[in-house]
Amino acid sequence: MESRIIKILDPHRLHKEARYEKAEVDRLVYEKQSLPTGMSPNEVEKKLGLSVQSVYKYIEDGSIKADVVPYGDERITYVISETAYQEAEKSLKPTETQRQKKYEYYDSKKEIALYQRYIHSSKIPEARVVRNEENAFGFYLPNIQKWLTYEEGMKTYTLKPSYSIHQPPLDYKGYVERLVPKNEVVFYPFMDYLYTIWGVENIRVREQS
Repeated sequence: MESRIIKILDPHRLHKEARYEKAEVDRLVYEKQSLPTGMSPNEVEKKLGLSVQSVYKYIEDGSIKADVVPYGDERITYVISETAYQEAEKSLKPTETQRQKKYEYYDSKKEIALYQRYIHSSKIPEARVVRNEENAFGFYLPNIQKWLTYEEGMKTYTLKPSYSIHQPPLDYKGYVERLVPKNEVVFYPFMDYLYTIWGVENIRVREQS
């Protein structure tokens, strides 16, 4: 249970200020001093550039070492020491070379994004933006399993995007990293959701083998 300091009773309201027994104050101070000190999960998420949900996940799987501290009425919170934070920073905070670059998934000149959905007609109900072995952007036609160059898709097949890939940038700078298997049936709908809701301004995409 939550440890509360007990007031000295004043039934006749003779004193304007609340009064406490010295022993109670000393007990509370001792309890506070005996608790581990360090950063909260919210402070760690801001310093690492993660979401607070990711911080809790890493605490649970042991990637971030944290002390369990009683909090409130039968609740707990976590405290991360400076040493534990430094260890987590080495393994969890992405470096600039690790972060996805925008050119990996977005071509500003062609105005296309990786896996973006294009449409044309009933003969070509769907085309997806992909990159070939030379990393050139083009189109893949799932219904006939054919790859087209960007120029061929735009001029010969007159492909058109089925949605906008742009959204206003968010003020929040945290991130959550997700690995999505490309062979799952939900993959393309999931990418459509990301582009239409978040836009290329708020997500980063990297294709991995």
